[in-house]
Amino acid sequence: MKVKRTNKILQVMKSISDLGNVRIAAGWIHPGEKHADTKLTMAQLAQVMEYGAVTGKKTHIPPRPMLRFTARLKGKEWVKEAGELAKNVLNGKQKGRGAYETLGMLIADDIKGTISNASLYKPNAPATVKKKGKNTPLIDTGALRDAVDYKVTVRRSK
Repeated sequence: MKVKRTNKILQVMKSISDLGNVRIAAGWIHPGEKHADTKLTMAQLAQVMEYGAVTGKKTHIPPRPMLRFTARLKGKEWVKEAGELAKNVLNGKQKGRGAYETLGMLIADDIKGTISNASLYKPNAPATVKKKGKNTPLIDTGALRDAVDYKVTVRRSK
């Protein structure tokens, strides 16, 4: 039996090969993007928020593990979604790159949602609440949350 290679089959084969050659990065991916109220980049500020810090004798920033919480809360959903997207690629309904874009957007949106969910985090200190006028851990202006993005890149061949 001979298999006829149609354009659709070739497109699906290309999309399948793309699936293993792509990487998703989600979080604070823009190097050097500065936070307006500090001297830190967004990525550095996110690290301080994720792991906490002691900035002086009296100032302690408790860890607010937004990335770890998001992975724990949403990881199984991401795996399920990746499986559905892979099926779409195999069925020729979507290109491999498009599947990764969809998954990257989902992960970034989930991180933003976790940041916005104040009930997940230790409340702000009374002095912080007084300064901000509200008790919203991780959110003052929303800049840190809004800086979350994703990027899909093709891995280099070895």
